[in-house]
Amino acid sequence: MTTAQRYLDIADELTAELARAPVGERVPSEHAVAARFEVSRPTARAALQELERRFLVRRVRGLGTFRRSRITYVISANDPPSFHETVKKAGAIPHTRLLSCTTRRAVERERHQLQLDGGTAVWVVERLFEVNGEVAGFATSVLPHNLLPGFARALADDGSLFATLRRRYGFLLVRSQYRLGFDVPSEVVAGHLTGGDRGPLWLAESVNRVAGDSGRRIEYSRTYIRPEVLDVVFELDESR
Repeated sequence: MTTAQRYLDIADELTAELARAPVGERVPSEHAVAARFEVSRPTARAALQELERRFLVRRVRGLGTFRRSRITYVISANDPPSFHETVKKAGAIPHTRLLSCTTRRAVERERHQLQLDGGTAVWVVERLFEVNGEVAGFATSVLPHNLLPGFARALADDGSLFATLRRRYGFLLVRSQYRLGFDVPSEVVAGHLTGGDRGPLWLAESVNRVAGDSGRRIEYSRTYIRPEVLDVVFELDESR
């Protein structure tokens, strides 16, 4: 049996065991895996790295390797465009950290997505998303300034942008566009999400509008997502 086949066989066996293990349980070390399966340390290391590639474990420097939690993050026309609501529906605990809320003039892409005139001022909101205490995403949202007076203070009082817009301004948001692809994050984004590793991440670009007859576009966002934390799934409703 080749070394490659051996480490994959070990990874398969550990995968079956992890399916029955609770989230957060410590995974055997390289030394323990090598001793149990009577293989070299490099082969044991390769098996554990394969578990990482399968998004089943996460390594915490200085502490060890642990069974990870990965939730299904559903995007559908029937669900609100809310990180908090989507994560709670998946049975996990959401948390949002507001990093900044500033104002400036909209750039060309933002004007196009939000259907704004040239020179229009916008709010720019940067947030860090967490799921069950683990960093999951970095979002930059752009919103028309003139529609949201006092927005910086209102948002600081509420962790959810979706809830703030509904409760403070009477805007119920629904999805208008959602696009998902791979992109290399900036140094700042990578510093928040991956400890500086600038490997490709999911990049979600979305436009949300106000529900009702006006259909006014009010939020354009770009969100970098860690795929090992969130499994983004699109659901289509054929009845619509």
